[in-house]
Amino acid sequence: MSEQRQPLLSIIVIAYDMQRQALNTLRSLASDYQQDVDAADYEVIAVENRSARTLDAQAIAELPGDFRYFLRDEPGVSPAAAINFAFAQARGRYIGLLIDGARMVTPGVIKHTLMAFRMNEQALVAVPGFHLGEHDQQFHLTNGYSEASEIGLLQSVDWPRNGYGLFDIACWSPGNARGALQPFMECNCLFASAECFREIGQADERFQCPGGGMLNLDVYRRLAMLPATQLVVLAGEGSFHQLHGGVTTSESGRREQILQRQQEEYLAIRGQPYHSPTLEPLLLGQFKWPATRFLELSAEWAQKRFQRFANDGRDPFADEQIKRESLRALGHVADH
Repeated sequence: MSEQRQPLLSIIVIAYDMQRQALNTLRSLASDYQQDVDAADYEVIAVENRSARTLDAQAIAELPGDFRYFLRDEPGVSPAAAINFAFAQARGRYIGLLIDGARMVTPGVIKHTLMAFRMNEQALVAVPGFHLGEHDQQFHLTNGYSEASEIGLLQSVDWPRNGYGLFDIACWSPGNARGALQPFMECNCLFASAECFREIGQADERFQCPGGGMLNLDVYRRLAMLPATQLVVLAGEGSFHQLHGGVTTSESGRREQILQRQQEEYLAIRGQPYHSPTLEPLLLGQFKWPATRFLELSAEWAQKRFQRFANDGRDPFADEQIKRESLRALGHVADH
Protein backbone atom coordinates (compact mmCIF):
# COMPACT_ATOMS: atom_id res chain seq x y z
CA MET A 1 0.00 0.00 0.00
CA SER A 2 1.33 3.42 -0.95
CA GLU A 3 1.81 6.05 1.79
CA GLN A 4 -0.18 8.92 0.31
CA ARG A 5 -2.80 11.45 1.33
CA GLN A 6 -6.25 10.25 2.26
CA PRO A 7 -8.04 9.23 -0.94
CA LEU A 8 -11.21 10.91 -2.17
CA LEU A 9 -12.62 7.64 -3.42
CA SER A 10 -12.58 4.10 -2.03
CA ILE A 11 -13.53 1.34 -4.46
CA ILE A 12 -14.72 -1.91 -2.90
CA VAL A 13 -14.35 -5.14 -4.89
CA ILE A 14 -15.82 -8.33 -3.45
CA ALA A 15 -14.55 -11.71 -4.68
CA TYR A 16 -15.16 -15.39 -4.10
CA ASP A 17 -13.75 -18.26 -6.16
CA MET A 18 -12.88 -16.12 -9.19
CA GLN A 19 -9.11 -15.89 -9.22
CA ARG A 20 -8.59 -14.99 -12.90
CA GLN A 21 -11.63 -12.77 -13.19
CA ALA A 22 -11.10 -10.75 -10.01
CA LEU A 23 -7.45 -10.09 -10.87
CA ASN A 24 -8.57 -8.76 -14.27
CA THR A 25 -11.04 -6.49 -12.50
CA LEU A 26 -8.37 -5.18 -10.13
CA ARG A 27 -6.02 -4.71 -13.07
CA SER A 28 -8.69 -2.57 -14.74
CA LEU A 29 -8.73 -0.30 -11.68
CA ALA A 30 -4.94 0.19 -11.63
CA SER A 31 -3.61 3.70 -12.02
CA ASP A 32 -1.71 2.89 -15.24
CA TYR A 33 -4.96 1.71 -16.89
CA GLN A 34 -7.40 4.34 -15.63
CA GLN A 35 -6.95 7.52 -17.64
CA ASP A 36 -6.36 11.10 -16.46
CA VAL A 37 -6.50 10.38 -12.74
CA ASP A 38 -4.09 10.91 -9.88
CA ALA A 39 -3.30 7.59 -8.22
CA ALA A 40 -3.47 9.33 -4.84
CA ASP A 41 -7.13 10.23 -5.39
CA TYR A 42 -8.45 6.69 -4.94
CA GLU A 43 -7.85 3.40 -3.21
CA VAL A 44 -9.05 -0.09 -4.07
CA ILE A 45 -10.18 -2.38 -1.27
CA ALA A 46 -10.34 -6.01 -2.40
CA VAL A 47 -12.14 -8.31 0.02
CA GLU A 48 -12.16 -12.02 -0.74
CA ASN A 49 -14.10 -14.75 1.01
CA ARG A 50 -11.80 -17.75 1.14
CA SER A 51 -12.21 -20.54 -1.44
CA ALA A 52 -9.99 -23.16 -3.06
CA ARG A 53 -8.88 -20.53 -5.61
CA THR A 54 -7.85 -17.42 -3.73
CA LEU A 55 -6.23 -14.41 -5.32
CA ASP A 56 -2.46 -14.00 -5.44
CA ALA A 57 -1.71 -11.35 -2.80
CA GLN A 58 1.68 -10.60 -4.34
CA ALA A 59 0.13 -9.98 -7.77
CA ILE A 60 -2.27 -7.47 -6.17
CA ALA A 61 0.56 -5.76 -4.29
CA GLU A 62 2.41 -5.26 -7.58
CA LEU A 63 -0.48 -3.41 -9.25
CA PRO A 64 0.14 0.33 -9.75
CA GLY A 65 -1.92 2.36 -7.29
CA ASP A 66 -3.23 2.04 -3.76
CA PHE A 67 -4.56 -1.51 -3.30
CA ARG A 68 -5.44 -3.21 -0.04
CA TYR A 69 -6.34 -6.90 0.04
CA PHE A 70 -8.21 -8.73 2.78
CA LEU A 71 -8.84 -12.49 2.83
CA ARG A 72 -11.72 -13.52 5.08
CA ASP A 73 -13.12 -16.80 6.34
CA GLU A 74 -16.86 -16.47 5.77
CA PRO A 75 -19.18 -19.17 7.16
CA GLY A 76 -22.16 -18.01 5.08
CA VAL A 77 -22.85 -17.81 1.34
CA SER A 78 -23.74 -14.11 1.11
CA PRO A 79 -21.23 -11.29 0.48
CA ALA A 80 -23.15 -8.89 2.76
CA ALA A 81 -20.80 -9.23 5.75
CA ALA A 82 -17.74 -8.87 3.51
CA ILE A 83 -19.17 -5.67 2.04
CA ASN A 84 -19.73 -4.16 5.47
CA PHE A 85 -16.23 -5.23 6.50
CA ALA A 86 -14.91 -3.36 3.46
CA PHE A 87 -16.93 -0.25 4.34
CA ALA A 88 -15.21 -0.25 7.73
CA GLN A 89 -11.82 -0.14 5.96
CA ALA A 90 -12.73 2.59 3.46
CA ARG A 91 -11.11 6.00 3.92
CA GLY A 92 -12.69 7.86 1.02
CA ARG A 93 -15.40 10.50 1.07
CA TYR A 94 -16.99 8.61 -1.80
CA ILE A 95 -17.40 4.86 -2.21
CA GLY A 96 -17.51 2.62 -5.26
CA LEU A 97 -19.04 -0.84 -4.95
CA LEU A 98 -18.52 -3.86 -7.17
CA ILE A 99 -20.36 -6.63 -5.35
CA ASP A 100 -19.40 -9.05 -8.11
CA GLY A 101 -15.63 -8.90 -8.47
CA ALA A 102 -15.78 -10.42 -11.95
CA ARG A 103 -16.70 -7.10 -13.58
CA MET A 104 -13.77 -5.34 -15.22
CA VAL A 105 -14.22 -1.70 -16.26
CA THR A 106 -13.25 0.74 -18.98
CA PRO A 107 -10.43 3.31 -18.55
CA GLY A 108 -12.60 6.40 -18.01
CA VAL A 109 -14.69 5.17 -15.09
CA ILE A 110 -12.75 6.80 -12.26
CA LYS A 111 -12.10 10.08 -14.10
CA HIS A 112 -15.79 10.58 -14.88
CA THR A 113 -16.92 9.41 -11.44
CA LEU A 114 -14.78 12.05 -9.75
CA MET A 115 -16.08 14.58 -12.27
CA ALA A 116 -19.65 13.68 -11.27
CA PHE A 117 -18.89 14.24 -7.58
CA ARG A 118 -17.31 17.62 -8.35
CA MET A 119 -20.61 18.54 -10.02
CA ASN A 120 -22.85 17.15 -7.27
CA GLU A 121 -21.77 15.54 -4.01
CA GLN A 122 -25.12 13.73 -3.94
CA ALA A 123 -24.45 11.98 -7.25
CA LEU A 124 -25.27 8.30 -7.61
CA VAL A 125 -22.95 7.25 -10.41
CA ALA A 126 -24.03 4.19 -12.38
CA VAL A 127 -21.83 2.43 -14.94
CA PRO A 128 -23.77 0.47 -17.60
CA GLY A 129 -23.26 -3.29 -17.48
CA PHE A 130 -22.22 -5.68 -20.24
CA HIS A 131 -21.42 -9.38 -20.58
CA LEU A 132 -18.30 -10.48 -22.42
CA GLY A 133 -19.22 -12.59 -25.42
CA GLU A 134 -21.88 -12.31 -28.07
CA HIS A 135 -24.72 -13.52 -25.83
CA ASP A 136 -25.99 -13.18 -22.27
CA GLN A 137 -23.81 -15.51 -20.18
CA GLN A 138 -26.80 -17.16 -18.51
CA PHE A 139 -27.02 -19.09 -21.80
CA HIS A 140 -23.30 -19.80 -22.09
CA LEU A 141 -23.69 -23.59 -22.42
CA THR A 142 -26.31 -23.27 -25.14
CA ASN A 143 -24.08 -20.87 -27.06
CA GLY A 144 -20.85 -22.80 -26.52
CA TYR A 145 -19.20 -20.03 -24.53
CA SER A 146 -16.52 -21.02 -22.03
CA GLU A 147 -13.73 -19.50 -19.97
CA ALA A 148 -11.32 -20.55 -22.72
CA SER A 149 -13.46 -18.66 -25.26
CA GLU A 150 -13.40 -15.63 -23.03
CA ILE A 151 -9.64 -15.69 -22.53
CA GLY A 152 -9.27 -15.76 -26.32
CA LEU A 153 -11.63 -12.80 -26.75
CA LEU A 154 -9.76 -10.73 -24.19
CA GLN A 155 -6.45 -11.51 -25.85
CA SER A 156 -7.90 -10.56 -29.25
CA VAL A 157 -8.52 -6.94 -28.18
CA ASP A 158 -5.38 -6.58 -26.03
CA TRP A 159 -7.58 -5.06 -23.33
CA PRO A 160 -4.85 -3.83 -20.91
CA ARG A 161 -3.70 -1.41 -23.64
CA ASN A 162 -7.07 -1.04 -25.36
CA GLY A 163 -9.70 -0.96 -22.62
CA TYR A 164 -12.44 0.39 -24.84
CA GLY A 165 -11.93 -2.64 -27.07
CA LEU A 166 -14.05 -4.50 -24.50
CA PHE A 167 -17.08 -2.99 -26.24
CA ASP A 168 -16.11 -4.91 -29.38
CA ILE A 169 -16.49 -8.29 -27.64
CA ALA A 170 -19.56 -7.71 -25.47
CA CYS A 171 -23.34 -7.51 -25.29
CA TRP A 172 -25.72 -5.74 -22.91
CA SER A 173 -26.14 -7.13 -19.41
CA PRO A 174 -29.66 -8.19 -18.36
CA GLY A 175 -29.48 -5.54 -15.61
CA ASN A 176 -29.76 -2.84 -18.29
CA ALA A 177 -30.85 -4.96 -21.22
CA ARG A 178 -32.41 -2.01 -23.08
CA GLY A 179 -29.38 0.19 -22.92
CA ALA A 180 -28.10 3.20 -21.04
CA LEU A 181 -31.11 5.49 -21.61
CA GLN A 182 -33.76 3.42 -19.85
CA PRO A 183 -34.13 2.62 -16.13
CA PHE A 184 -31.60 0.07 -14.89
CA MET A 185 -32.86 -2.94 -12.96
CA GLU A 186 -29.55 -3.00 -11.10
CA CYS A 187 -26.04 -1.66 -11.32
CA ASN A 188 -22.96 -3.76 -10.62
CA CYS A 189 -20.55 -0.84 -10.63
CA LEU A 190 -21.92 2.13 -8.72
CA PHE A 191 -20.60 5.04 -6.69
CA ALA A 192 -22.11 7.28 -4.02
CA SER A 193 -20.93 9.30 -1.06
CA ALA A 194 -19.98 7.43 2.09
CA GLU A 195 -22.73 9.42 3.82
CA CYS A 196 -25.36 8.10 1.38
CA PHE A 197 -24.20 4.54 2.00
CA ARG A 198 -24.44 5.13 5.74
CA GLU A 199 -27.93 6.54 5.30
CA ILE A 200 -29.18 3.30 3.74
CA GLY A 201 -27.39 1.18 6.35
CA GLN A 202 -24.76 -0.05 3.86
CA ALA A 203 -25.36 -3.76 3.02
CA ASP A 204 -28.38 -5.31 4.71
CA GLU A 205 -27.07 -8.58 6.17
CA ARG A 206 -30.55 -10.09 6.14
CA PHE A 207 -29.86 -10.92 2.48
CA GLN A 208 -28.45 -14.43 2.93
CA CYS A 209 -29.11 -16.14 -0.41
CA PRO A 210 -26.01 -17.42 -2.23
CA GLY A 211 -24.23 -14.51 -3.89
CA GLY A 212 -26.36 -12.10 -1.88
CA GLY A 213 -29.56 -12.74 -3.82
CA MET A 214 -31.13 -9.37 -4.58
CA LEU A 215 -28.79 -7.44 -2.29
CA ASN A 216 -27.18 -5.63 -5.20
CA LEU A 217 -30.57 -4.54 -6.53
CA ASP A 218 -31.59 -3.44 -3.05
CA VAL A 219 -28.50 -1.27 -2.58
CA TYR A 220 -29.02 0.35 -5.98
CA ARG A 221 -32.70 1.10 -5.45
CA ARG A 222 -32.28 2.45 -1.94
CA LEU A 223 -29.46 4.77 -3.01
CA ALA A 224 -31.43 5.87 -6.07
CA MET A 225 -34.53 6.67 -4.00
CA LEU A 226 -32.77 8.79 -1.39
CA PRO A 227 -34.46 12.18 -1.77
CA ALA A 228 -31.31 14.17 -2.60
CA THR A 229 -29.38 11.81 -4.86
CA GLN A 230 -28.98 12.59 -8.56
CA LEU A 231 -28.59 9.59 -10.85
CA VAL A 232 -25.63 10.04 -13.17
CA VAL A 233 -25.04 7.42 -15.87
CA LEU A 234 -21.58 7.13 -17.41
CA ALA A 235 -23.04 6.26 -20.79
CA GLY A 236 -19.68 5.99 -22.58
CA GLU A 237 -18.15 3.62 -20.01
CA GLY A 238 -18.92 0.03 -19.03
CA SER A 239 -18.43 -2.77 -16.54
CA PHE A 240 -17.92 -6.13 -18.23
CA HIS A 241 -18.92 -9.40 -16.60
CA GLN A 242 -16.56 -12.34 -16.98
CA LEU A 243 -17.80 -15.91 -16.88
CA HIS A 244 -17.21 -17.50 -13.48
CA GLY A 245 -20.15 -19.73 -12.59
CA GLY A 246 -22.12 -16.96 -10.89
CA VAL A 247 -25.43 -17.75 -9.18
CA THR A 248 -27.61 -15.99 -11.79
CA THR A 249 -25.10 -15.19 -14.55
CA SER A 250 -24.39 -18.74 -15.70
CA GLU A 251 -26.62 -21.39 -17.22
CA SER A 252 -28.27 -23.73 -14.72
CA GLY A 253 -31.36 -25.91 -14.70
CA ARG A 254 -32.16 -24.51 -11.24
CA ARG A 255 -32.03 -20.86 -12.29
CA GLU A 256 -35.77 -20.24 -12.02
CA GLN A 257 -35.86 -21.79 -8.55
CA ILE A 258 -32.93 -19.63 -7.48
CA LEU A 259 -34.60 -16.47 -8.77
CA GLN A 260 -37.85 -17.40 -7.03
CA ARG A 261 -36.03 -17.85 -3.72
CA GLN A 262 -34.30 -14.49 -4.15
CA GLN A 263 -37.60 -12.74 -4.85
CA GLU A 264 -39.18 -14.34 -1.80
CA GLU A 265 -36.29 -13.17 0.37
CA TYR A 266 -36.56 -9.63 -0.97
CA LEU A 267 -40.32 -9.57 -0.34
CA ALA A 268 -39.82 -10.82 3.22
CA ILE A 269 -37.25 -8.09 3.92
CA ARG A 270 -38.83 -5.12 2.13
CA GLY A 271 -42.52 -6.03 2.28
CA GLN A 272 -43.13 -5.46 -1.43
CA PRO A 273 -41.82 -6.81 -4.75
CA TYR A 274 -38.79 -5.18 -6.30
CA HIS A 275 -39.14 -2.74 -9.14
CA SER A 276 -36.49 -0.76 -10.96
CA PRO A 277 -36.16 2.88 -9.96
CA THR A 278 -37.65 4.92 -12.81
CA LEU A 279 -35.43 7.99 -12.67
CA GLU A 280 -34.29 10.33 -15.40
CA PRO A 281 -30.49 10.17 -15.48
CA LEU A 282 -27.99 12.86 -16.12
CA LEU A 283 -25.66 11.49 -18.80
CA LEU A 284 -21.96 12.15 -18.38
CA GLY A 285 -18.92 11.08 -20.31
CA GLN A 286 -17.24 10.70 -23.65
CA PHE A 287 -17.92 8.11 -26.34
CA LYS A 288 -15.02 6.22 -27.83
CA TRP A 289 -15.65 4.67 -31.21
CA PRO A 290 -16.31 1.09 -30.01
CA ALA A 291 -19.07 2.32 -27.65
CA THR A 292 -21.07 4.20 -30.27
CA ARG A 293 -22.98 1.15 -31.52
CA PHE A 294 -24.40 0.71 -28.04
CA LEU A 295 -25.39 4.39 -27.94
CA GLU A 296 -27.29 3.91 -31.20
CA LEU A 297 -29.13 0.88 -29.82
CA SER A 298 -29.89 2.72 -26.58
CA ALA A 299 -31.40 5.62 -28.50
CA GLU A 300 -33.58 3.32 -30.62
CA TRP A 301 -34.94 1.48 -27.58
CA ALA A 302 -35.44 4.72 -25.65
CA GLN A 303 -37.52 6.20 -28.49
CA LYS A 304 -39.77 3.15 -28.46
CA ARG A 305 -40.22 3.36 -24.69
CA PHE A 306 -40.99 7.08 -24.73
CA GLN A 307 -43.54 6.55 -27.50
CA ARG A 308 -45.18 3.68 -25.64
CA PHE A 309 -45.46 5.68 -22.43
CA ALA A 310 -46.78 8.72 -24.31
CA ASN A 311 -49.44 6.60 -25.98
CA ASP A 312 -50.50 5.26 -22.58
CA GLY A 313 -50.40 8.67 -20.88
CA ARG A 314 -47.80 7.46 -18.38
CA ASP A 315 -44.75 9.17 -16.90
CA PRO A 316 -41.60 7.33 -18.04
CA PHE A 317 -39.78 8.52 -14.92
CA ALA A 318 -42.51 8.21 -12.30
CA ASP A 319 -40.14 7.81 -9.34
CA GLU A 320 -38.89 11.36 -9.88
CA GLN A 321 -42.21 12.62 -8.49
CA ILE A 322 -41.80 10.46 -5.38
CA LYS A 323 -38.34 11.94 -4.82
CA ARG A 324 -39.63 15.51 -5.31
CA GLU A 325 -42.37 14.90 -2.76
CA SER A 326 -39.80 13.51 -0.31
CA LEU A 327 -37.60 16.56 -0.76
CA ARG A 328 -40.59 18.84 -0.29
CA ALA A 329 -41.49 17.07 2.93
CA LEU A 330 -37.93 17.70 4.13
CA GLY A 331 -38.28 21.38 3.23
CA HIS A 332 -35.70 21.31 0.43
CA VAL A 333 -38.06 22.06 -2.47
CA ALA A 334 -40.33 25.08 -2.64
CA ASP A 335 -43.99 24.58 -3.52
CA HIS A 336 -45.01 26.04 -6.87
